[in-house]
Amino acid sequence: MLNSNISNPMQTQQSGDQASYWEQTRRDFARNRLAVAALLAILFVLLVAVLCPLLANSRPLYIKTVFPLDLDNSLGLCEETIMDFAEESVPPSEVPEKLAGFDRRVAEAAVYLAEEPTEVLLDLAARFRSMANDPEVDPDGFWDLLDEIEGLYDAEMALVSRFPAFRALRFWEVYTLLLAGGLVLSWPLRRIPVVRRFYWVLVPLAALGGTAAIKQIYPTISDARPYRRMIADDLFRETNSRVIRTIVPYGENENIVGDARQAPTWLIPVEERAENQNWHWLGTDTNGRDVLARMVYGARVSMLIGIFAVSLYTFIGIVLGAMAGYFGKITDILLSRLMEIVICFPALVLILAVQAFLQASLLNIILALAFLGWTAVARLQRAEFLRLRDLDYVHSVRALGGGHLRIIFMHILPNGLGPILVVVSFGIAGSIVVESALSFLGFGVPQPMASWGDLLNNGRNDIQGLWWLTIFPGLAIFFTVTSFNLVGEGIRDALDPKRDQK
Repeated sequence: MLNSNISNPMQTQQSGDQASYWEQTRRDFARNRLAVAALLAILFVLLVAVLCPLLANSRPLYIKTVFPLDLDNSLGLCEETIMDFAEESVPPSEVPEKLAGFDRRVAEAAVYLAEEPTEVLLDLAARFRSMANDPEVDPDGFWDLLDEIEGLYDAEMALVSRFPAFRALRFWEVYTLLLAGGLVLSWPLRRIPVVRRFYWVLVPLAALGGTAAIKQIYPTISDARPYRRMIADDLFRETNSRVIRTIVPYGENENIVGDARQAPTWLIPVEERAENQNWHWLGTDTNGRDVLARMVYGARVSMLIGIFAVSLYTFIGIVLGAMAGYFGKITDILLSRLMEIVICFPALVLILAVQAFLQASLLNIILALAFLGWTAVARLQRAEFLRLRDLDYVHSVRALGGGHLRIIFMHILPNGLGPILVVVSFGIAGSIVVESALSFLGFGVPQPMASWGDLLNNGRNDIQGLWWLTIFPGLAIFFTVTSFNLVGEGIRDALDPKRDQK
């Protein structure tokens, strides 16, 4: 009879000062200072990818100033509607539609007024609606309202606070920020048993609910105001305005034609700089877009493709490899043949074909990488399951009535995940290289989305003249890929069963 006390070695806590397997692995990894430095570099790139809309944006994070053009436009539209009624040119059937449009214009104007003039405007609007619905009203009363609205133009000097960069965030950008912040802030709560069990479900759901609430209250605004021109205007200084700009005050696709093909500003001699020349730390591309801003957004593309593609094909590889290794026989034969067929596909050629025949998109690149990459994970997982499925603790769980799914995912899989972490690290590095190569060839992410490979492609026709379009994106790719490779090697060394003998 099998001993029922035989248990999963990964779940057995050792006594005294002896740490668990994973704790010992973490300590061994921490001793590799080069791998730790590479991990910190990866975390920095990941942080840049998450915060890129708040790091590089032509819209300020915060601005307190006047918006005279917006106020003039909104009040002018209100005056046009009132004038139509004053001239008695509005048929009774069109009154409801006119009033609905007037309400929208009043709401727009109120955004650019201080509190006191806003109350005056709302009072005027209420009186106007009352008069517009009265067929016997004296038209001269509408002219009196127009005179009162003229007085509101004096309020255009009232300072109004705005958060343009935050209000321009899209739904998934807000979700990413909340998810990342939630994971960091709630990490200590994993010590609570109930939270630990549902942690990876609760945090994403909470971030999703928070994002939905924020976007319901503050919907995304497509803000195309020329903030740089507003900040440079004399009115900005005369009204004691305030502004907090992003670190890189340029948008992802902000074309400044006069700055096209400009070298890094700090390399241009002072006497050769134009008056009021915009400062570009890493220069501009052929369209006048800031290179540093596009590199910041390119980090997001690289991380998205690397993490999502590898996550997808890791999941597929683990499931199929586990089935092949655990069940064996005909299941193993069929899945092994499938792996061999997929391995025969030339990776880059297939991805180029997909991008050429289908609409170029991030999703197509991710799916193509996932289709080609799962075989490495599956073969490794199959080998691990073939090694582990006949160990004593697996027979013990089976004898105690454990089902196949329980044995696979709760007992064998935790013991076979170590080598997968190495493949994941190297896989992300490979995905970044493939995306950069595709963008360099013109088959990568759709234009005008920024990516490191697209920057290289932008400067390849004049490598000597536009050297900054080659050097800086190339260094970003090199250091990021090298960091992932160093982390992979560090994990591999930490998982080496003979590490204690070295």
